[in-house]
Amino acid sequence: LPSRLLRFWFSPPSTMAPKKEQNLDNLKKELEVDDHKITLEELCRRYQTDPNRGLTTAKAKANLERDGPNALTPPPKTPEWIKFMKCLFGGFALLLWLGAILCFVAYTIQALTLEEPPDDNLYLGIVLTTVVVITGVFSYYQE
Repeated sequence: LPSRLLRFWFSPPSTMAPKKEQNLDNLKKELEVDDHKITLEELCRRYQTDPNRGLTTAKAKANLERDGPNALTPPPKTPEWIKFMKCLFGGFALLLWLGAILCFVAYTIQALTLEEPPDDNLYLGIVLTTVVVITGVFSYYQE
């Protein structure tokens, strides 16, 4: 097993997945279009159409079945719960969460070592947590 792992990590990418790499290379190739350079007659022959009447119904139906409707595919959407989590844990909110956790840890240490621990760290942790949650909810609502 260790030798297999070493070969996996240190082998060049071309020996690992040549088929996948070839597929990526095919996708990266630039599409060569010469429709704008050829004559109108050649263009009509290539697409099997008539410049006056357009495509026949049968040819249009065949093109629709082959290529699908002429519509843009929508971009992938980010799920709403991920957007909400980004609002709760992104940027400055992460520092506030860290402060709240440190306050709870400090209160726990005080509660374990002192008979009557001061409640300052507990209250500060609760306030920081509340502020972060409320700010995250408002931030998500504004998006």
